[in-house]
Amino acid sequence: MNINGTYYHPTFLYESLWNLVGLIALLLLRPRKDFFKRGELVAFYMIWYGIGRFWIEGLRTDSLYIGPLRVSQILSLILVVIGIGLVLWIRLKGKDLVPYYTDDRSRVVRNEDE
Repeated sequence: MNINGTYYHPTFLYESLWNLVGLIALLLLRPRKDFFKRGELVAFYMIWYGIGRFWIEGLRTDSLYIGPLRVSQILSLILVVIGIGLVLWIRLKGKDLVPYYTDDRSRVVRNEDE
């Protein structure tokens, strides 16, 4: 993108396309049996978004720095680490969780007044 004789990356476009591809990927993977457990869809989006944001923030020219590091890239890495940690926690500690897409109503505790 040429602005006043200087070329810049259209980072908003990159970010929009990255998020759109991530949404499509997650929607395509969501119905696969035994692929995601409950809560993992959000965790995978956090990982996807964090990776894209880290890369895109490296292209920006108006970033806020703390020392030699960009604040947005640090936060993106933190988001990726939290997402990976959440997936690991769900897989290791949440073995009894029902996958999010199931319709097993027998596991739902009902109020006796209903």
